[in-house]
Amino acid sequence: MNEKNNQDYFDEIQQSLEEGIQDAILEIREKKITEGCKSLSRLNPTKVAKVLHLTSLGVSQSSMVRHHNLNRSTIISVLMDYADYMGKFRELGGKLSGRSYLNLESLEEDIVEALRRKMDEGYVPEFKDLKEVSIAKTNSHRQAMTARGEVSKIVEERKIVSQEDYEDTLKAARERLAKLKQVENVEVING
Repeated sequence: MNEKNNQDYFDEIQQSLEEGIQDAILEIREKKITEGCKSLSRLNPTKVAKVLHLTSLGVSQSSMVRHHNLNRSTIISVLMDYADYMGKFRELGGKLSGRSYLNLESLEEDIVEALRRKMDEGYVPEFKDLKEVSIAKTNSHRQAMTARGEVSKIVEERKIVSQEDYEDTLKAARERLAKLKQVENVEVING
């Protein structure tokens, strides 16, 4: 697939995503009008489209709040209203996010190659030479994986410690400290 066909393919995906979002907004908007509900879909469909588009690309709610000036309760409300549509949006958004990730990966390869050439001429590399691209690549990868629903869920595991475990650990630590003190005293006397 040449560069033009590749761009056309992703333009079609982007257009399909935008049309799907607009169709969903119209459908939910009509439903809310029929129910007589106040709804962001009725009052500000552009904001709804923005939330749905960002979500489909795998942008986190926290990032939407921080970088796109959206209110968390607004985001949650929109996502609840459009939950039935999110699978299709995420599928399309995942393809777009994946493309962004691959473009950054290619850019990183180019930068590494240019850095290698400079190093061959005596340049001593610095951390900052790759830091920004590496961060952007990591974020893009996370977004692509989230958009595709492939991100693993992080489950916090907490070890349950009983009072008996605590007392045993404390006793063992005290014994080790006592042995260390004995060794220190022997060295001081013999020293």
